[in-house]
Amino acid sequence: MVATLMWCQAQSPAFEVASVKVNRSQGGRIRRDPGRLDITGMTLRAMVRYAYDVRDIQVSGGPAWLDSDYWDIAATAGREVTDDERKKMLQALLTERFKMTIHRETKELPVYALVVAKNGSKLKPNTEGKQERIMLNAKAGLFTMMGDDVTVPKIAEVLFGQVKRIVIDRTGIEGSFDFKLEWVPDATNMPSINGAKMEASTEGPSIFTAVQEQLGLKLESTKGLVEILVIERAEKAVEN
Repeated sequence: MVATLMWCQAQSPAFEVASVKVNRSQGGRIRRDPGRLDITGMTLRAMVRYAYDVRDIQVSGGPAWLDSDYWDIAATAGREVTDDERKKMLQALLTERFKMTIHRETKELPVYALVVAKNGSKLKPNTEGKQERIMLNAKAGLFTMMGDDVTVPKIAEVLFGQVKRIVIDRTGIEGSFDFKLEWVPDATNMPSINGAKMEASTEGPSIFTAVQEQLGLKLESTKGLVEILVIERAEKAVEN
């Protein structure tokens, strides 16, 4: 089933001043200051992902240069803004400068449902007043993810990077938690060092086993409705 919704930017807040330039060195960095947004060496697809808070598999359509041309953006809001406001301002900027039009569709896709495992959740409630943070480290082919003051929906969100499917929280668990998760990643998920892939450890659980044994949760393969952002049209921005 596909449901189509037209997207309107008419009420979106806008940056006070913004420059857009072609980037010939790439980089892929975002710097967010209270009243600024600086993007260095990012494709239009990557900027759309950030602006609309979606994953790569949720972006469809677009011109042939969507993934090959890199851009720099330097924008000021003229006041302090929240991250949500900043993203809405970027949405408006992409619409104006790249002449971008989009619509949203809802499609049924393969997903993982995050549910409570048979023996119950092992998540530890955050009782020390720590601020939310998630850290991911890779050493000797073993990945370690540590989180403080993290909700289960947020855990589901970050698991996407390891399982390459949208993860939907169906645990019904409320509150925020501290956790530690260690696993051996699939070879395709190993990071590169100086252009060479790090070798995976030969010992350790998969991400699926680790989630179940260490968090008391389970990733179940299923199908679910996923919102897709379809880029109908976009033009290369005129530099300024």
